Amino acid sequence: MDRTDRNEQEDKQKAKLIFLAIAVLVAVLLIWSFVAANKARSERNMAKQELEMVKQDNAKLEQMVKDLNQDNEALKNKVKQLEAKAKAKLAAKKKASKTKKTAKKKTT
Repeated sequence: MDRTDRNEQEDKQKAKLIFLAIAVLVAVLLIWSFVAANKARSERNMAKQELEMVKQDNAKLEQMVKDLNQDNEALKNKVKQLEAKAKAKLAAKKKASKTKKTAKKKTT
């Protein structure tokens, strides 16, 4: 009987040891999952901050593009006006030279 009691005690100790090993394993996995979740959370927060900065940069760049487009349109209009003035001056010069030529022909 002594042997059966000893075997039962050894079985109980083995069961306790197995239970403790499983408990330690579960605790380690739980701690690891908390650490991994915290790391993922911090990476997510950093990504959100970076995304917000990129959105702000994008808005600034869009505003710069709009301003540059407006400047470009203003310059195009100025070029058209100057071309029109140049054409008008050229036409006036041609007209004046024709009238001078015809006046010279009439006087001779």
